[in-house]
Amino acid sequence: MAKDTDNRVDEGEEKDLETPAESFQEEESARAPKKKSGRSITATVLLSLAIVLFLAGGVLGLLYYNSYRSLEEMKAAVDVEGFYPGITIDGQDVGGRSYEEVRAEILARQQAEADARVLTVAFEGQSFTLPAQSSYDTEQVLVDAYNYAKEGELKERYEKVSALRTQPLDFTTTVSVTVDKVDAFIQEIESAVNIPAQDATVGAFDAQSKTFTFTDEVAGRTMNSEKLRAYIDAAINTGDFSAPIALEVESVLPTVTKAQLEAQNTLLASFTTKTTSSTSRNTNIRLCSSAFNGYVLAPGETFSINTLTGPRTSAKGYKEAGSIQNGIMIQEPGGGVCQVSTTLFNAVVRAGLEIEERHGHSWPSDYVKIGMDAAIDYPAKDFKFKNTSDAPIYLVSTFEDRNLTVEVYGKPILEEGVTIDLRSTTDSTIKRGSDIMVFDESVAPGKNKTVRKGRDGKKSTTYIQYIKNGEVFEEKVLFTTTYPAIRAIINYGPEIVYEDPNPAPSEPDTPVVPPEEDNIWD
Repeated sequence: MAKDTDNRVDEGEEKDLETPAESFQEEESARAPKKKSGRSITATVLLSLAIVLFLAGGVLGLLYYNSYRSLEEMKAAVDVEGFYPGITIDGQDVGGRSYEEVRAEILARQQAEADARVLTVAFEGQSFTLPAQSSYDTEQVLVDAYNYAKEGELKERYEKVSALRTQPLDFTTTVSVTVDKVDAFIQEIESAVNIPAQDATVGAFDAQSKTFTFTDEVAGRTMNSEKLRAYIDAAINTGDFSAPIALEVESVLPTVTKAQLEAQNTLLASFTTKTTSSTSRNTNIRLCSSAFNGYVLAPGETFSINTLTGPRTSAKGYKEAGSIQNGIMIQEPGGGVCQVSTTLFNAVVRAGLEIEERHGHSWPSDYVKIGMDAAIDYPAKDFKFKNTSDAPIYLVSTFEDRNLTVEVYGKPILEEGVTIDLRSTTDSTIKRGSDIMVFDESVAPGKNKTVRKGRDGKKSTTYIQYIKNGEVFEEKVLFTTTYPAIRAIINYGPEIVYEDPNPAPSEPDTPVVPPEEDNIWD
């Protein structure tokens, strides 16, 4: 061991004792190129490959890291609660807000808008309103906006979300506006606004003074319904309900003025008959005629004298006076009133009114021409006429100094300058038959008593004439009247009996009086 040590020391020492020349030669030898061995080349290649692999791994790692970071960024960008930034609805930014929050806000706004959609029509301080009905597609728009870029491939979604940063996307709700019951709305306004014009009217008629009083006419107004409907349609189509619609109205003038009535209401016709000196008969005439003194007959109304007076009885003050029954003159309450209906008939027919019912007597009256009488008998026979004008008719009757006058006032029915008169003719005579002989033991023997006078009958035609400037320009038959022939009724008493050896012939059969329907007040 030691030897070995000594030997190492010696060798070292020997090395340290080399000469400078020898050291120089060794250094020169070391600097001189040496021939590489195969092991050295392999190591170099391996080292180079290791370096390349290291570098490649670094690059791949960097790439993987960058890809990972990009993926995380995309996920972070698309995995957002609520609406994506850059999403707007009706121009309002909803990015980052929750679905329910945005929905509640939009619905509240739309409800306020809907509440404001009210049609308003204004007129003279009055306001008429009709709410509109609004229908939105809000729910679908909210779903579309909320789900934007929330479905599909990650990259595609990320690209859509990224694009919103520079190009925001607006989702717009639409509304459908309807207005129901427009017709009823317009009718409601018409009822409140329209005022019909009021024609002047005859306020009263004083039969005593024969004068009229009149009410004034009043102008009315009516709204222009067609224009209002056009304004309503325009508001619905444009959705503009902000301004009230100004209602347009037009003045409505009355068709009848006070001045017209003053000029129109006048005496249309008058007729007078002369009565007898019978006090009872004249009392009946006065009572019956006074029943329609001042009577007002409305347009289209029918006048009936029987309806007006009812039965003409003693309880109503009518006196017994001569009347004709079965062609026989008898005394009954109300006798003589046919002169009233006859006078009234002649007045109203000359006024141009329509005669609805008229009857002739059993024989012609002596206070009017043949065919111009009008008999009445309650309730069988009546006198009726109709007011065919478009204005009231007023009747006036006066009875003075045995003169009965009936006047008709009102608006003229005939053309200006035209008057009416009657003309009648006796067309034929109807011969009466033989007298009817009736035995009456109350009659003195050998005597006769005339119960009913015999009369020949007559047929008459009554014409209505239309006159202008004193000339008849039209004439037509008004009616025909048949006054029946009346056989005399004569009652006779027993024969005078003489003492004669020759017996007298037997008594003849008693004649039978045929029934007759004639039952007429005279």
